Amino acid sequence: MTPEFLVKRKGKEVNKLSKDRPRSGGIGRSFYRNQGFSKLGGLEAEKTRAAADALRRAREGVPLNGNLFKPVVTADFPGAPTWLPVNWLLFPDRKFDYCLINLKPGCDWPLHLHGYGEEIYLVISGHGRVTLGDRDYEATQHDVFHIPPGTPHTMVNTSEDQDLCIFAVNAPAVWPELRSEYWAVPIEG
Repeated sequence: MTPEFLVKRKGKEVNKLSKDRPRSGGIGRSFYRNQGFSKLGGLEAEKTRAAADALRRAREGVPLNGNLFKPVVTADFPGAPTWLPVNWLLFPDRKFDYCLINLKPGCDWPLHLHGYGEEIYLVISGHGRVTLGDRDYEATQHDVFHIPPGTPHTMVNTSEDQDLCIFAVNAPAVWPELRSEYWAVPIEG
């Protein structure tokens, strides 16, 4: 019996997925090059090309490496300056977001949850408390917390003189405009 991905040609089994198989009418790379999405048409085509070109130009020279403590983009939250070591905002097709949250002494992040996304906290320095659901955990350097979707969570800096620095990774990625309004659902105390 011939496996499904093999076909018989001239009495010989040939892999249908092979580069050597016969090509017909545009099958292969030439079918895609300079055609289809390379040649957009319609009312929004020029606008789409302009947006793609602007994004491509904005990304030029953007380093894909950085240092946690030398941010290239910052977001100021009350008591929690947040830093991006790499400007991932220029990559709307990314699969995750990440940042360094610098929680000031005595400050906390509001209790919230993510309906469909996961989050990971990695404590870089300092100490405090992380709450996941109805359980509190001590948070010290190098501790890792996995936060599944739908889990209420918060962090509190219990120190009087040192920032609690947490590297947070969120998946999936969220457009910045949507992040502010929809990513985290606040839980009223």
